[in-house]
This record gives sequence, C-alpha cells and structure tokens, in this order.
Amino acid sequence: MVLSNLAGSEYLPTWRVREFVGIRPMNANFAAEPRMGDTEMLYFRRCFLLLSCLTALGFESSATAAGVTLTESADDTRTFAVRTRLKVEGTIQTAGADGKTSSLKTVVDGKLSFLERRLPAGGRDADALRSIRYYELAEADITVADRKTVNRLDGSQKVIVAEGRRDGVRVYSHDASMTPDGVELLRTPGDNLILIGLLPAGEVQAGSTWKPDDWVLPALATVEAVEKSEVSCKVDKLDERYAVISFEGKVSGAIQGALTKIGIKGQLAYDLQKKNIRQVVMTQTEERSVGAVSPGMQVTATLYIDRSPSGISGPLTDNVLNAVAISPTQQQLALWFNAPWGVRFAFDRNWSVFHQKDEVAVLRLVEAGSLLAQCNVSKVPSVVAGQQTTSDQFQADIRTSLGAGLQEIVKAEQTKTEDGLILQRVVATGTSRDIPMHWLYYLCTAPDGRQLAFAFSVESRLVEKLAGRDREMVESVIFTNQRAAALPQ
Repeated sequence: MVLSNLAGSEYLPTWRVREFVGIRPMNANFAAEPRMGDTEMLYFRRCFLLLSCLTALGFESSATAAGVTLTESADDTRTFAVRTRLKVEGTIQTAGADGKTSSLKTVVDGKLSFLERRLPAGGRDADALRSIRYYELAEADITVADRKTVNRLDGSQKVIVAEGRRDGVRVYSHDASMTPDGVELLRTPGDNLILIGLLPAGEVQAGSTWKPDDWVLPALATVEAVEKSEVSCKVDKLDERYAVISFEGKVSGAIQGALTKIGIKGQLAYDLQKKNIRQVVMTQTEERSVGAVSPGMQVTATLYIDRSPSGISGPLTDNVLNAVAISPTQQQLALWFNAPWGVRFAFDRNWSVFHQKDEVAVLRLVEAGSLLAQCNVSKVPSVVAGQQTTSDQFQADIRTSLGAGLQEIVKAEQTKTEDGLILQRVVATGTSRDIPMHWLYYLCTAPDGRQLAFAFSVESRLVEKLAGRDREMVESVIFTNQRAAALPQ
C-alpha cells in the first residue's frame, strides 16, 4: 500500500502538492498535483527545498517587526490530518557467539497517516502532551542485508492513544491489545506530538533564538537515560502567514541499556493563521553500541511530516475522547506475543523479544538500563488430550538441560487455571559461569494436549526484582484455535 491509496479514504482527503509555507510553487513542475505513489518522496523533498530557499533568501515583511506567539494548546478541539514518512539508512551491528560483531546494511521506509485530536494534559512537561489517533496507514518496509520484511499495524489497532514521556511517546490501543511490533512501528523519532515542545514559551521575532526545556530533545530522540543533552531553536523566517524555525541538538545516553549518541537537525513551519505546526523536515543521526536487547547501529533517519486541520473527525468523536482515562490500565499497556505455532501470551513493556525462530522465542527483561532476566519460550511435543507430562519427567528434562550447573531443585508445584490449563512450576538453583542463578521453569498443558514451556533465567541476587512477572506471563497463555501467521525471523 502507498499513500496514493488514501485518495479514496472516507476520512483522509487526497494529498495534493500545493503552496508551502505561504510561497507558491517556483515553476510549472511544482504546480502539478501528482498521485502520492512513486512521487511521494519527491513531494517531501520539494518541501525541504522550499524551506531551505525561504531561509536562504531571507524573506521579510511587516510581520517581522512585531512579536508573535507560536503555541499549540491542549484545549484545541480540532482534528488534524497527519502524514509522516521516515527513511532510515545505515548499518546495524550484531554480536556473534564468538564475541565478534557483524555489520549489516539496513534500510527502513516507514509511512504513517492518521487523524489526531488532543487530549487533556496528564501532567507537566512531556506528560502534558496527549492525543488520540485514528491510523489509516501504518507500515514499514525493512531490509537488513538481503532480507526484507514488512511491519504493518493490525487492523484492530486503528484507534491509538499517544502520551508524551521523557523517553518519547508511549502508545497504546484504546480498545485492543498491541504487539511489540506494533509499538515499535508507531514510536518513531521526532513524533509530531513531541515537536510541540520545540515551540517558544513567549513572543518571538525574526532571528529570535531559544533553548527548549531539557526533556524535549531526549523525548524527540527516544533516549531513556540521558547523560548530556543540548538543543537550540531559531526563527529563520517570519511573514504574515508562516514562521520557519530551525532546530539543532545533540544528546548522549542510553536506550534499553545500550550507549547512544544522537544528533538532530531540522526545520519546521508554523502556520500563524491556523496556529499549528504545519510541516517538518528532520534528520537524526545515531551511533549506538550493541545492547542486551538491541543491535548496535550507525544510521541516519530522515523524517518528513505534513500536518493540517481536517474538516472531518472520523471515528474521533467527543464520546471517544471522553472515554479515555488520564492513566491507562495495566491491561491496556500489556503487549501480546503471537507465536507462529498457535499460542499467545502477554507481558509488560520492560520485556523485549530478543530472538524468534521456528518454535523458540527468547525474551529479555531490561530495567534501569540493566539486563534483569531472560525467558526462553518453546513449543514442546503434545500429549494425549486430557493427559500431561508427568512431574518426574519434567524435572528429569530440567536436570538434563542444566547439567553440571544445577545444584538443587528447591520447589515443584502444580496449579490449574480457570481456562483449564495445567501449569507445572519448578524452581532450580545453581551457577552459570560462577554466577549464582535461579531458574524458573513452567510447563503449560492445554486440555487438548498441546504444551508450551517457559524457562526464566535470573541471577539469584535479582530474583526478587522479577516480582512475580514470570507467573503473570505464564498465566496469560492462550492456545489459539488456528495456527498464527508466521512472524519475521
């Protein structure tokens, strides 16, 4: 699907190339109104060129003599049509078993198109930025080396709540469960909600400069732990219709425990008549080390945003807005992993899917930048309906798996869920590379004989921090009636 397919959408009008930031097209070619298929990147490049020309030529008018206020209020009840294009190019580095890293060429082409309305502020600073969105299009074409995959938002997740945080925008579905892939797809750098934080606090004139609050750049770049951050803004151009603002900054810190250095540079056009950010061009460069749950990377991301008031609210009615609570529930924030062998289970957002292949998935839990635990999930042979693998056999398999590292099996128990799943739980202790360890094993058996195994590994000194999240994940298991679609590997 490409953006040209939105031309017939019930909610989103045809996207046309017209004047940009108050200046009409410079030649006949710009006056054309191409379909947003193969030419959509040309459109965005023209936006960038027009921004550059406006700044370089230094257009001025009587409006520059007086101060203006550039704000967007959370009380604004308008619906905005937002279209975003994200292009990422560079390399990612993965660590092998021998400790050596491999560098793989990576290209990402992401497209987002949605309607958006502001929600009441949930706090101060980044927490004050909240909205509800209806996604008509959300997809990313991802190429790593010669392997291509496509990440698309599930059709049941079109209505999404977006909330500002110091580490970026937190998204969750208003009425459906989300997957890790869905969250990753929607959490782009330079989210248009966070870009509001770049606007000045008071009146400005042409040439005015300012430094946004310290939370803005880390939120734009989705950095979790900040070591150093600096960003500055300047009004490059101001006339009766538009203010063109340039911004540039650097931030260093960590993302999911991996050290990162990020630089951003861009321009945005603010519509003085309609009082909103109209269009944005931003480039982000990143150097990230290999982390516990993410690869290292050296990439450049280019972001283009087109944003304008829409005369149609679509599904984003006042009733829908009023139904959104200030704080999401734990169930709304939970992520669901849909295994290709016909099972699904939930976990909190500190877990990340580290690896998935065939009939095994590996998840890792990172908190405060440190690896806390790992969970291996695997399909195991089925038994006859109504029966189960015996406790003795389950413990024998654990002893074989742990080998010389096992010291003691300290607990073995069995429970049954309301859905009829039989859960066997075994707690073992021992050492791995001279580090005291706890292993928490679970065997889930469905009434029809299908089985699933979980193996949680955690250092003994950290086992209390797991805080029952192992049991919560296992008790959420649902064996589906049909085999799920295969996941990218």
